[in-house]
Amino acid sequence: MKIHSNASLTGNQRKAVQELYATGQYTIGALAVQFRTTPKTISKWIHRDTQSDRSSAPKSHWRSITSEFEQAVAAYRGNEATRHHGPVRIAKELSNAHSCSNPSNVYLVLRRLKLTKAAAANPKPKGGIPVGKHRTQMDVQQLPAVEGGAGFEYKISIIHLSTRVKYSEIHDNYETGTIAKVYENALDRLPPFS
Repeated sequence: MKIHSNASLTGNQRKAVQELYATGQYTIGALAVQFRTTPKTISKWIHRDTQSDRSSAPKSHWRSITSEFEQAVAAYRGNEATRHHGPVRIAKELSNAHSCSNPSNVYLVLRRLKLTKAAAANPKPKGGIPVGKHRTQMDVQQLPAVEGGAGFEYKISIIHLSTRVKYSEIHDNYETGTIAKVYENALDRLPPFS
């Protein structure tokens, strides 16, 4: 007999509960007190025909794919107007007519029928991402104002990525016009981009 690890009654206790209740001399509440468990547990075991635990697996498998569902997915994907729809949309459209309609089942059917689009090959460049001579990075760092001043100052830096040369200026704001001016000044002082 299979009993799960958290069972409140052993197999012999389950059998005893059934026998004692069958005599008509014990109530569910009295048996619950006697066996130190809940009335719900006692009620469950007096109505069972076996002392073994039942499986907790679902009674019907939600992934069961019917042949009608396969045909509906194939017809839906074969339609010129809906050819571009993906598994989520197809599952939604077919859910009223088929209980097994969900995106994973649609995807399984599409794969089985070879109706999925192959992902486009996107080869990665060897040696990592190349850093071009024209690439820069900009950082803005907030600094406390110099002694006697109030508020903040901002260090605006432009970094030339291929040489890692950095050009910085400190300003009292980091508005678009200020950043553009710093960038223009950096172009004159950073290594050439050609």
